[in-house]
Amino acid sequence: MQFDTKIAVVIRTDLEVWQKLNVASFLAGGIAASFPECIGENYEDGSGTKYLSLIGQPILIYGADRAQLSRARWSVRWRAT
Repeated sequence: MQFDTKIAVVIRTDLEVWQKLNVASFLAGGIAASFPECIGENYEDGSGTKYLSLIGQPILIYGADRAQLSRARWSVRWRAT
């Protein structure tokens, strides 16, 4: 399956595992709230179990140290202008 867009999340590698998971879920929730058009439809699996809708595109999660994160932030800002 091909997607026109993807979501990229960059998380600092020096965080504890529970903090990384917390940050990833916090950022994904923020994306969903800010861009409701990225949310798909509710769905049902083959056995009839119903599920709520999810973000309907890939989320790529990367790790970076403080310096790499700073460079990535500036790169994104530069591309946005």
